[in-house]
Amino acid sequence: MIDGVAAQAIVDDIAERLGVRVNVMDDHGVIIASSDRSRVGGLHEGALRVLRTGRLFAVTSEEALALTGTRAGVNMPLRLGNELVGVVGVSGEPSIVGEIAQAIARMAELMVIQQAFLGEAGWRHRVRLQMIEDLRAGHLTEAGWRQRQQLAGCRVEPPYHLLVIDRVTPGPGRGPLDALEDPSERYRLLEADEAGTIIAPDTRGALWAVAGGSAGIALRHRTSALCRAERDLGVLDAGHADDFPGLLELAARAGLAPRRRLRGVVLLSSLELPVLLAGLAPATRSDAAARIVGPLPGELLHTLRVYFAHDRNVGDAARALNVHRNTLAYRLGRVEHLTGRDPRAFQDAVVLQVALHLRDLSAPE
Repeated sequence: MIDGVAAQAIVDDIAERLGVRVNVMDDHGVIIASSDRSRVGGLHEGALRVLRTGRLFAVTSEEALALTGTRAGVNMPLRLGNELVGVVGVSGEPSIVGEIAQAIARMAELMVIQQAFLGEAGWRHRVRLQMIEDLRAGHLTEAGWRQRQQLAGCRVEPPYHLLVIDRVTPGPGRGPLDALEDPSERYRLLEADEAGTIIAPDTRGALWAVAGGSAGIALRHRTSALCRAERDLGVLDAGHADDFPGLLELAARAGLAPRRRLRGVVLLSSLELPVLLAGLAPATRSDAAARIVGPLPGELLHTLRVYFAHDRNVGDAARALNVHRNTLAYRLGRVEHLTGRDPRAFQDAVVLQVALHLRDLSAPE
């Protein structure tokens, strides 16, 4: 019920606080932690007696001579709820250490309870992590989704709201998102109720959050506030689904959405084209991008992006690029010369914009 590392931490803490020698034995009477590390691994006969009777067992120096692996001291049962999980022993003559032995045993029990709670909390977070992974991969059934929620200690009801929270440009400074490495901190920072929300990172570190009903609306408000406070934060708002199949579809589309350039809150519905293109085979994407915009240098690629971002409005795009309109017109002419497609013509502009998306999807993260 308690491992040696946790038991040793308990022993060291008690010894430091009270200046006494302490041993912890498991439910087989084996010493798993001790102020005297050389005793770890040995059988403690006094502990076996406590395990058999469930009662305190005090041993004087004279009595200890007849027992295996036992020294003078007071041995107390160590319980987790109603279950006897081990024994804690305080070394010394019972007449001297007896008065504090029960307090030490109680302290040890509280520490065991704390360790067990932390272990259970960690296990529940691992279940949530696996839920997000399986949701992204499309491996969950609705029945499995319900069963996993019971194991994770939560209940997320439809409509389901899905958000993906990502730091776009991690820098050397520490910001609010650094705290998200601790599973519980994720919920505290996002002001989300663990009972009604599932938050876990994917393989690239972005946090996926699934919340039900009003909890999802509150989570949207909170992530929007975080984006305003932290400029290098991007949030992909995948929207909401009325049932589990709809949630699976949202997760699949969100997994295809490119997030490298996200800043602020971006709606998944605004990324329909790149999401569709992400479904193409990688070789198909890279070959098409190279064929269409491969001849363009970086300056012209950037010019095209800004031009398309401003709906091909020459005046707005020129101001955004901080160049004269004639300079922009010259660059667009260069694009036509190098690619054979005129970005000022609608059909050619569509092809060029698709090629830019394909190029982004083919670039390394």
